[in-house]
Amino acid sequence: MRLGIASVLLVLGALRLAADPAFLVKDGAPQAQIVIAEQPPRMTTLAAHELRDYLHRISGAELPIVTQPAAGTVAMYVGRSAFTDQLGIADTDLDAGAYRMVSGDGWLALLGHDSDFTPPQPYKTTYSDDARVLQEWDALTGEKWLFPHTLLFKKYSRKMGLWDYDERGSLNAVYGYLRSLGVRWYMQGELGEIVPKQTTIPLPQVDQTVRPDFSVRDFGPYAPVWIGDPEESILWHLRMGFDPGRPEWGLSASRWLGHGICLVHGRDETKRDHPEYFALYDGKRFTGDKYSEYGKPCLSSPELFAANLRFIRAFFRIYPDEPMICVMPADAYVRICECPLCQGKDDLERGSQGHLSDYVWDYVNRVAQEIRKTNPDKTILCCAYGSYLLPPKKIATLSPNLAVTICQHRGAFGDPATEKLYLDIRQGWLDRLTSGDLYIYEYYLYSRPERAYEGLPVFFPHAIARDLQRLRGVSKGEMVEQSRAQGTGMHAPAFNHLNAYVTARLYWDANLDVDALLAEYYHSFYGPAADAMKAFVDFSEQHWSEMLANPEPITEDLALLATAQKAAGDTVYGQRIALLADYLVPMAQLRDRLQKGREDVPSCRALLGNPATFKLDGVLDEPFWERASTYGLRELETGRAPYFPTQFSLVWAKDALYVGIRCQDLAGKPLNIATTRNEDPAIWDGDTVELLIETQTHAYYQIAVNPSGAWIDADRAKGLDSLWSSGAEVAAHVAEDHWTVELRLPVGSGVVGRKPSETYPWFVNVCRQRARATGSELSAFSPTSQPGFHDPARFARLISPPN
Repeated sequence: MRLGIASVLLVLGALRLAADPAFLVKDGAPQAQIVIAEQPPRMTTLAAHELRDYLHRISGAELPIVTQPAAGTVAMYVGRSAFTDQLGIADTDLDAGAYRMVSGDGWLALLGHDSDFTPPQPYKTTYSDDARVLQEWDALTGEKWLFPHTLLFKKYSRKMGLWDYDERGSLNAVYGYLRSLGVRWYMQGELGEIVPKQTTIPLPQVDQTVRPDFSVRDFGPYAPVWIGDPEESILWHLRMGFDPGRPEWGLSASRWLGHGICLVHGRDETKRDHPEYFALYDGKRFTGDKYSEYGKPCLSSPELFAANLRFIRAFFRIYPDEPMICVMPADAYVRICECPLCQGKDDLERGSQGHLSDYVWDYVNRVAQEIRKTNPDKTILCCAYGSYLLPPKKIATLSPNLAVTICQHRGAFGDPATEKLYLDIRQGWLDRLTSGDLYIYEYYLYSRPERAYEGLPVFFPHAIARDLQRLRGVSKGEMVEQSRAQGTGMHAPAFNHLNAYVTARLYWDANLDVDALLAEYYHSFYGPAADAMKAFVDFSEQHWSEMLANPEPITEDLALLATAQKAAGDTVYGQRIALLADYLVPMAQLRDRLQKGREDVPSCRALLGNPATFKLDGVLDEPFWERASTYGLRELETGRAPYFPTQFSLVWAKDALYVGIRCQDLAGKPLNIATTRNEDPAIWDGDTVELLIETQTHAYYQIAVNPSGAWIDADRAKGLDSLWSSGAEVAAHVAEDHWTVELRLPVGSGVVGRKPSETYPWFVNVCRQRARATGSELSAFSPTSQPGFHDPARFARLISPPN
């Protein structure tokens, strides 16, 4: 509903004249009125509505909303007004959504700083408004740059007449007061609420100022939207106390919180007129394709650097109230430009999380230093992300106007090694950060459809609590990217709400006792099933990371959930658990697949060989391979014969696996060789073959090789550990109409396991990517029926006969 002052003023006749000054509601009858300013901000009006409606739901009493308090009644002042000014209650020091709850003789004030957001001009109003706003933007800049606030309009709810950027301290005060009465909002919608019943509500004796521990508390999908979300979703967001942190981040969170360099080079006109802005790959400037809309920048380009400075200075001239701008390369930036200026600027020894750190952060830091000369009060932001997650080695201290946002996955902090890795990364950034402006970009995307953990109970409240307690006083806040369902707000709220709720409460007080918070949650939300649901969530938190490969924890967890359902019965508590059970249906299906095992996958054999007859030259013409069986690859998704055939053979000799691969190609045509250097992630931009290996004790390893003989290896057990070394020896050979690879993989040091046997096999897949500008052909020995190679459930069975 659209909120206006005319719609909220109620008739005073509903209020008893003989009110009791010690009560707000007594025996179900109103003793107070809600007082707001004559022309309140939008969020103040909403706050008055929310207070009135919930007091009615709690007590049955209808408190009127007025602009002039009646004599002899208790006044509940919501937001700043002439009356709060007379009482000396100010909102001037209440930043970041902070609020005051103060009471006196016959009054209660719930107050924070409120203001109506007005979008700065130029402003895009709809999806179809691109042409007009670009024309205006181009006239102001004299350049062909992307418009920075292209999705700002999506932060507005036409249904409610509210902006996410409206300041709302008084609304937070109302929600704080309602929480003190026992109201809880765990999940969006009435089913997710707890509203206690009491017919008498005393006037509290209170003098409290509440400040959040984190100024930025943004939570939602990438480029969060309100425009299409239902009212219940937006209200839940507000009741959680989330806030996009405009004073810190400005309007960046509406779209360009990351990858801001794209604003400079992303327009088609720029791609045409300034190829020197773009990275040189395989002799061509990469201006974009269907996977990378804006192209990838050359960060050694003096022309791009100068354009970036012009863009930033123009941005702050046009939008003088904006505090910050993002300077960060395009997404999936894993390959360094191959132009002479970029040679030697990466460091492959730092692995997939750091090989571009010095290259990227040198550019960002130089931009910040130059902008500081002309705009000393403005901040440059870049995310520590992907290939530049690790802090740079060659920069001891960053420019004082540079802010860093670390991208992380605290859901994985249940693993001590992963948690320590991210804490070490964080400390490395703090050691270099002179501005003190540290932020976090977090991912709560486990329920995202068609991803690995969809349908699994990925709860991590204790990891959330540990991390936010450590970040208190260190980080200014964070953006949590949350799975979203079109038109309904949060995706899978029956599952996602718990991690979100714990995060929201600890944003305001990171030192809360998380176990006490959870105990209240289980009791309030699940009633008679509280103990059983605690057992279910505790077990899930400890074991969810095992469930993709092991059916046993799934079986035990589903039994715990069934116990909870039985305890809840046919009640509102049972309805809540039923919603969660519906979300977890794929969990039982996964268990059944795991219990069935890899019954329908192909098998291959590594026959015994004599290492003395092996010559590592990539040619596959020595006697060593004569007795080995030959296996063919099939198209990855359909299982049909690929257009470009690939065969491989396996041999076991003296504690090592030998792999020979032959890839057919077009006679006389060049191959796509993306790199000639080992451990370079750019290898995946070209032609490769891959060996994926699960031994008896480890799942799983990855080795990729290209036609030049360049290779990269990684341990995939906990993501992508490219610093792991397989100890493999590799050679490749290119012929007229094919290319071949020979690989020797020793077992015992890098690869942990023992010789595969009938009783104790390995599971493997041999895969090929043939990549061209017009598209790629993907093939595998064991097709996955999906676009990617990485499906361990489809790995083929590998055995070797006894010695």
